[in-house]
Amino acid sequence: MRLAERLNSFPVIAVAALLLAGLFGFLIGFGTTGKAAPTIRQATLDTNSPAAVGRGGPLEGSSLTPRERGDTPRPDGNGGRSSSPRNGGTGSTSSNPGAGSGNSGTGTTSQPIKTGEPRKLPQGRVDPLVTAQQTQQAQAAIEVSVRDANGNPLPFALLALDVNSGPLGWQLVQKQPQAVPETRGVFRFSQLYAGEYRVRSLQTNYRRAEAVVQLLREDATENVSLVFEPLEYSQVEFFVRFEDGEAPDEVELRIQRPDQDDASSNGRFGKYADSGAGGVSRGMIPPTRYRQRTAGGGLVKLTLPVGQETQIDFAARKAEIDYQANASVTPTAGVTQKEVTLLPTEPGSEGEAMNGTVSPGKLAVTLTVDGKEASFTRVNLYKDVNDFQYRPPSTTEENKYVFQSIFAGSWFLVAESAGFHAPFVQAVDVGPETVLEIDIKTGHLRVNAAREPGTPDPSGGEARYRVRLRPMGSGTIERAYNGNLTGKQSDFIDFIVPAGPYDVRVESPENYAKLAVSPVEQSFSMTAGGEQALNFTLSAATTLKFQVVDANGQPIPNAEFLLTFHEAGAVPDSEKTSVEKAGHDGRCDVPIAPSGPVYLMIWTTSTDWNNPDKVLQLDLPAYGTKDLGAIVVQQ
Repeated sequence: MRLAERLNSFPVIAVAALLLAGLFGFLIGFGTTGKAAPTIRQATLDTNSPAAVGRGGPLEGSSLTPRERGDTPRPDGNGGRSSSPRNGGTGSTSSNPGAGSGNSGTGTTSQPIKTGEPRKLPQGRVDPLVTAQQTQQAQAAIEVSVRDANGNPLPFALLALDVNSGPLGWQLVQKQPQAVPETRGVFRFSQLYAGEYRVRSLQTNYRRAEAVVQLLREDATENVSLVFEPLEYSQVEFFVRFEDGEAPDEVELRIQRPDQDDASSNGRFGKYADSGAGGVSRGMIPPTRYRQRTAGGGLVKLTLPVGQETQIDFAARKAEIDYQANASVTPTAGVTQKEVTLLPTEPGSEGEAMNGTVSPGKLAVTLTVDGKEASFTRVNLYKDVNDFQYRPPSTTEENKYVFQSIFAGSWFLVAESAGFHAPFVQAVDVGPETVLEIDIKTGHLRVNAAREPGTPDPSGGEARYRVRLRPMGSGTIERAYNGNLTGKQSDFIDFIVPAGPYDVRVESPENYAKLAVSPVEQSFSMTAGGEQALNFTLSAATTLKFQVVDANGQPIPNAEFLLTFHEAGAVPDSEKTSVEKAGHDGRCDVPIAPSGPVYLMIWTTSTDWNNPDKVLQLDLPAYGTKDLGAIVVQQ
């Protein structure tokens, strides 16, 4: 009994357990090749990205074992998920094997990073920085008197103001006029600089009216009158019916008036994205939308201006299916009649009715990954990869997905799996009975993030960065992952992605120190079993401010400028998309400018890409603000 008690005692059991564990580990190690596995980083899904809502982390819940996936290394050995940094998670904090930094799991290391040699710009043209000690004040004004054809003042008026911006022509001034107190029908645009302006009417039901005004002094007030002449109208009768001849009880109308001139998006080297909120703020007449009951035979009566082309979109719903049509009409005196046929549409068609005969379709698709069965978290059909709306499968059986009650034609199949990081996207043609077997081939993408030499860590914060993967250039089905450069000179994230074209964008996450990225975006095409590496350089961002003026301190409206590391005459054409435009007051605010040495190029009168009006060399502080003041460009 004593011997049995000793064998059952805790020390003896603990020693035996340790011996068994060591023996088991030896056998496992003996059975391996001894070759080190490739180092693969796990990417951390950015759950704060709108596209990531409701999705699992990378390889979360994957049913594919490493052996089933083949020899291609996969990120995430345990299928786990890290929390988002904003929610207290650590993000991707594993160190780059070649960086020489440790991994504490918190995104920082005990060893400071090496500062390295600061960036050196190539030798090139550099102009002296000349600033105006005194600049003109925006004290000029334009008062607009608005009257109807009978000379009666109008108490309400929609007006737009443009400024002549040299080579860019008329550019919208983001100002709204104020009614002059106790003066009926007079509206005032205030706090303007001297220059040439154009006042335009945006008033519906009246013919277009405009006037050009020259403000010669900074304290001048010029008066201008606009006469609003009412448009002549006539009645247009639309007979709206479905394909089978049945008339809808109600239709939704979208009436687009004739376009107004709006050149505000024009630039010397391309067009700018329209950032205005609403048609009136952009200097354009917004479309009119409302619902209307139809009369007998689907009759819809509209009163439209004579002699002006008007676009009308019609929409109705029948048996849970959306129908749409569009018509263009130029009314004449008297009554104009027009037939309109509503055709079925699908989600994601952006309101564009299908042309021709629409036939029903059905799709049954079986999906595998690299020749192996796999599980998928989401499989949907999109009419457009840039639309958020999608069609889920009607039935799902293992890895087979069936879509019924859809229309024949072109669709985009989008599949998501824990086995790869970016959604798989493929265009498919759907017929009455379409059966497809698709094997999703994957490849390995490495995104390298290198810190610009000399860039310090942010004070009291972390150097986080975000990688956005956009299959087929889509921004609606992209996925975003976070990485961390804190305490490291370089970092990388590995991704397993389906074969196909991609845009990869790197940026700073919200609520973290801003980092300037070069280049911001790169494109590539992954091949089956391919290996791709993309390199991005990150530096501390600077908030840069300046104003562009002439020798008299007069602001130059809508000057264009570029921050670049290339000398004048050698800037690649690809950087034309990075050109920015100043405001109507010549002011330029860049919230994310790269710190360190950089070229600032400014165009005011020149339209030559290789010959800006002014080239400056700056040394911008890390994580700080640099205000250059009023830069004199035109002597």
